[in-house]
Amino acid sequence: MDENGFNNMDGNGTDPQGQNTPPSSPQSSQPEAPNAAQQFGQQAQPQQPYQAPQPTQPPVYDDSYNYEQPASPKRKREKTKRHGIGGIITAVAVAGILVGCLLMAFVIGPVVYGANGMLPVLPNQETEQQQQKDDQKEAPQLGGESADIKDSANPVVDIAESMKDSVVGITTYNKQLVSGQEPVEQAIGAGTGFVISNDGYILTNNHVVEDGNVIKVKTSDNQEHVAEVVGRDAASDVAVLKVEGLNLPAAPLGNSDELKVGELSVVMGNVHGDTFNNTVTVGYVSNVKTTISINGVTLEVIQTDAAVNPGDSGGPLLDSKGNVIGMTTAKQFYSGYDSSGNALNSEGIGYAIPINKAIDIAQQLIENGSIPRPGIGLSYAMISEVDASLWKTPRGALVADITPGGPAEKAGIKQNDVITQIDGVDLTTADKMPSFDGKNIGDEISATVWRDGKEYTVTMTLEDLNAMDTSSAAQAPEAQTPEMPEIPGGGDNNQLFPELP
Repeated sequence: MDENGFNNMDGNGTDPQGQNTPPSSPQSSQPEAPNAAQQFGQQAQPQQPYQAPQPTQPPVYDDSYNYEQPASPKRKREKTKRHGIGGIITAVAVAGILVGCLLMAFVIGPVVYGANGMLPVLPNQETEQQQQKDDQKEAPQLGGESADIKDSANPVVDIAESMKDSVVGITTYNKQLVSGQEPVEQAIGAGTGFVISNDGYILTNNHVVEDGNVIKVKTSDNQEHVAEVVGRDAASDVAVLKVEGLNLPAAPLGNSDELKVGELSVVMGNVHGDTFNNTVTVGYVSNVKTTISINGVTLEVIQTDAAVNPGDSGGPLLDSKGNVIGMTTAKQFYSGYDSSGNALNSEGIGYAIPINKAIDIAQQLIENGSIPRPGIGLSYAMISEVDASLWKTPRGALVADITPGGPAEKAGIKQNDVITQIDGVDLTTADKMPSFDGKNIGDEISATVWRDGKEYTVTMTLEDLNAMDTSSAAQAPEAQTPEMPEIPGGGDNNQLFPELP
């Protein structure tokens, strides 16, 4: 999606427990209850189990035929003492042969040939060596050496110098085949990323790269490289790219869990793509943990007052030692409205995903390529008791935004609906929606939804948030869409939501 279009969150932009966008007035007409979510896809035909070929039996000679020998005249043998001794020797020899056959059949044979009578397959030495190499293969070492800060009174100069080669510009293209012509690449988005390992892994936002089929990375020397998407996770807005042979220094990683309000914060990014390469803005940490909801995704983020501009998404947020403490992901343009309904500009409200969380996701993406995330595809803000009384609605989860094509949209849920119960959890007394991490993709859940004074029940099938089709909205069952409610004092409440730079 276009970076500037990924822009909805909770009511006040920083905390879903604050003022939220009120739902429609119950004076509008009553909606019909939408149908339950439809399930799509065909059941795969089971494959026949593989049967190993049976070993071919060796030919067996038939020695049952008795060949007739010409008769010879019988002669009377003389009995001697030697005849008795020879008989004993013959009997002993025959017994020895029989014992040898039994040993061969029941002891030596199974040891040499195996229980099935076939020679055992000797292990392939090359296969064993390759398996040992695969077992010994380690995950890439993430993070680089810390910056050499010469001037602690003004560390930003050294930070910018040390990070200039680790920060890259990212451009997303849509490559199309045109009949009779060469393939055409159309740029559809731009953002920032930073190198996290010396072997070419790059960290950025999922929303920077999710809509393109060709991703290109531009380094500080203006060289452009085609990048491979290693993995994306829509639920955390994290993506990992890789460029073979990039040979750039990895950014040093800090510890976002130890962050404190008031610490220095530095943003580096490519404003408006590569128009302003490696732009540096400086501020302070305003909040170490706040919650925002954007396009069906709820994130816990760091808040900073360092300027965040379009194109900064995916870039590093650094501390005074030059270590990455977060990944820039969003900013807020308006904070509310005055008594006359005029929008109040928001200055210095930017957000970054904590680096500890981002790196944890990145490591899983590098190892597995994806992280299954069962969900329904919506973002929300909890309605407080005061807001419920003011807006004359029940308490619950106010739907702020819906992922196109997700289970919530298929079930007919709309923006500004109030979910009062979901999967057996009473949201009129809860402080947040339940997590679906313990469930499986394909499980069904039910929800009670309030709209315009009427409640109805819907059923949704959990889907993988990373596999939801966001290219076009799926057709949902017919349901009446309430008008956007007005915030007390007037104004367009969409302007309260943050936008991704």
